[in-house]
Amino acid sequence: MRWAEIEVVVTEEAADLVANILIEEGCGGAAIKGPSVRASGPYELSDHLPTEGPTVLTAYLPVDDRLEGKLENICDRVRALPETGVDIGLGEINVKRVDEADWATAWKSFFKAVEIGKVLIKPSWEDVETKPEQVVVEIDPGMAFGTGNHPTTQLCMLALQKYIKGGERVLDVGTGSGVLAIAAAKLGASEVYSTENDPVAVGAAVENVRRNGVNNKVQVELSESPSSAPGPFDLVVANITATIILGMAEDIANAAKPGGLLITSGLIESRSDEVAGRFMELGFEMVEKGVDDEWVIFVMRKKQ
Repeated sequence: MRWAEIEVVVTEEAADLVANILIEEGCGGAAIKGPSVRASGPYELSDHLPTEGPTVLTAYLPVDDRLEGKLENICDRVRALPETGVDIGLGEINVKRVDEADWATAWKSFFKAVEIGKVLIKPSWEDVETKPEQVVVEIDPGMAFGTGNHPTTQLCMLALQKYIKGGERVLDVGTGSGVLAIAAAKLGASEVYSTENDPVAVGAAVENVRRNGVNNKVQVELSESPSSAPGPFDLVVANITATIILGMAEDIANAAKPGGLLITSGLIESRSDEVAGRFMELGFEMVEKGVDDEWVIFVMRKKQ
């Protein structure tokens, strides 16, 4: 398979907004290099970062009949950001085609182990010294989103550690690499059901579930909506963008049992009130809100 490598040169101010656009248009994450920024998606920043200059985001899309439309949408949305008062600087967008083998070699050199609370997420190809008390999740994300390096994955991972007490039925909407579903199972959930609309991500998630030995707890399904999941669930986690969450809000709400929890992230701060308001309309109340840089997480409870 061939992939289109998309490079966007913007200001640090615009980096999270552009990353959100790339993910909404189908990229499995975005590598961010620049002063005082961190990686998102299946990457980690190198030890030698520039201290000044523009911020560069790199992301990938499969070369297929939808590519041209997605690239047009990315260009239009990035170039419209100044209309909202966001300084994008150069706003330069470059696209080139790469082979999958070349892509894999490039990003594997950046993906390193990351500790999030008591959970250690590590690449499947790397030996890492672990502590007895750690919950180890071994991931090969392929082209799927989810290595633990993105702020929203970290926010969700910390929330799972706080709210999973043992024995819960969990739904992971938009599972990506399966990292949150696997962690939920290893943290004590009795059953985890994962939905994902990207066949490439489903393949990666299924393999990661097998690799982590949680096949008996975690089921992964190719699905456009969580409505196919056999609910109700004690806890629903959705680490996806605001547009996608809002589009399936009713199905997500219906999946949670009365008194059940919703953990949702993947949200930029400018759209967080819209998402929170929608779920309040659907019968949820706020338990807590967290913010990491421009990214937001909500923990909400479905009213009895």
